Amino acid sequence: MHNNESNFVMLKRILGYTKNYRWMMILAFLSAILYVSATLYAPMLVGNAIDLFLDKNTFEINMILPYVFQLIVLVLLGAFFGWLMNALLNTVTYSVVKDLRIDSFKKVLNVPVSYLDSHLSGDTLTRIISDTDQVSEGLLQGFSQALTGIITIIVTIVMMLIIRWEIGLVVIILTPISLFVASTISKRSFNTFKAQAAIKGEMGAFLNEMITDQKIVIAYNQEENNINTFNEIDSRLYNVGVKAQFNSSLTNPSTRFVNAIVYASVATIGAILIVNNPTLGFGIGSLNAFLTYASQYTKPFNEISSVATELSNSFASLRRVFELIDEKEIPNEENLDNLDIKNGSVGFNNVGFRYLEDKPLIDNFSNQVNPGDLVAIVGPTGCGKTTMINLLMRYYDINNGDITVDGTSIYNYSRDSLRKQIGMVLQETWLFKGTVFENIAYGKEDATLEEVIDAAKKAYAHDFIMKMANGYDTIISNDDGVSVGQKQLLCIARLMLRSPKILILDEATSNIDTRTEVMVQKAFQNMMKGRTSFVIAHRLSTIRNADKILVMNKGNIIEQGTHEELLNQKGFYYKLYYSQFDN
Repeated sequence: MHNNESNFVMLKRILGYTKNYRWMMILAFLSAILYVSATLYAPMLVGNAIDLFLDKNTFEINMILPYVFQLIVLVLLGAFFGWLMNALLNTVTYSVVKDLRIDSFKKVLNVPVSYLDSHLSGDTLTRIISDTDQVSEGLLQGFSQALTGIITIIVTIVMMLIIRWEIGLVVIILTPISLFVASTISKRSFNTFKAQAAIKGEMGAFLNEMITDQKIVIAYNQEENNINTFNEIDSRLYNVGVKAQFNSSLTNPSTRFVNAIVYASVATIGAILIVNNPTLGFGIGSLNAFLTYASQYTKPFNEISSVATELSNSFASLRRVFELIDEKEIPNEENLDNLDIKNGSVGFNNVGFRYLEDKPLIDNFSNQVNPGDLVAIVGPTGCGKTTMINLLMRYYDINNGDITVDGTSIYNYSRDSLRKQIGMVLQETWLFKGTVFENIAYGKEDATLEEVIDAAKKAYAHDFIMKMANGYDTIISNDDGVSVGQKQLLCIARLMLRSPKILILDEATSNIDTRTEVMVQKAFQNMMKGRTSFVIAHRLSTIRNADKILVMNKGNIIEQGTHEELLNQKGFYYKLYYSQFDN
């Protein structure tokens, strides 16, 4: 799509966001008309006063007073309606940007997991925060300049044609030159601003990674390398920024040069008319008013060109925001039933899956899990263990085959109802900024304090919680000094509170000390009774009591059985198990 067409489409879309604020826009439009009218009627009064003053035969000092009074009233009215217009436009602009941010955030929550896995989180954050800020700056100026500019152009054209239509036509005929110059330069600057916005996103992603993983950076002595990488990105941002600013800076002086030609033409033609035809009724006062209108007429073009930098930057940022908003969402599932898991049997039937089109990961995977089974999934890194869980949770959809719960395809049920009945604890903990109570109760909106305490006791988290400054009312987050093991215990308590029908534990006790792990394993065993459970384990010593162990390699089950059965086979599992005890 051509840049201008694309900008027009984006402008149309962003104006669509103002529909909820149409009354404010109408009031802003009326205020703009009154503001511009008051401003532009003043030159007519001044011109008439000048002509009256120059007529020495009839001039008296008291004749000028009505004009002074009218000017004072016009100035006061212009100031009031100008303030009202700006106040309304500010409200609309920031309301629109607020709605843009909400839509962007909603999109992030509704895109497939594959989108988040394939896009840098820092770039997504930049789109939601920095790019929308840039849009607000451009819109604020753009709305104001466009509204007053269009009205100013229309009113000044009418005024000039009324005063002297011949000279008015000269001004109108010369206008396209200014528009052509501004348009040509604007096209050149847009691409550089688009590149600038992309590099800002890249920088945001890099900073997010480095700040989040600062300890790893320091541990591996990568400070200097990361500074060099940042300098390289910053240098590219500098170079593109300089080009963008240079291109956009050409617009204003270029249009002002054309407008100066227009002004000089009006002054010359008007002076000739006054000298050669003094009886036409076009005097010095009229010429002064006409020159003021000619200047006011060209002013909107100058103002628009002066904010061309912000507008171009805003369109580039707006494109990135709309790219996020336009991402494909998870399909609407209102027509699907809610899943009510009865016995918890799970079946994988000839499942095939690939993250990349040309790289199959899981091929023709089949297995039946009986109700209440504890199933352990083991294998080397990258064999597809976590992928199987992702498919069961419908973070990704399979390419072929089927997955069933209670004998019915999970694709006949909504994702929400499926996930509400499957509990999951991951190796990577996640806590949000809030109280301990709020973090544990995250999966159950109506949880009581007694229920939360009971879940914390079962997860062996109650004791350390009570040692905190405010107990269950203590404010915590993922980065506030709570130990990794304590975070994991809180996440386990969160799962226990929810009491799901199917459990998924992805190396859930890997960050807990051995003594605590024994207690948590006992708690899990109590919780697993009567529930189908999947455990992804790297420490094979923790899954000896599993009803079934699935040994995966390269996306396929190569062995299955109990711990003792697999050891007796002396196959892949046997080697994997005893390799963990080698020195």
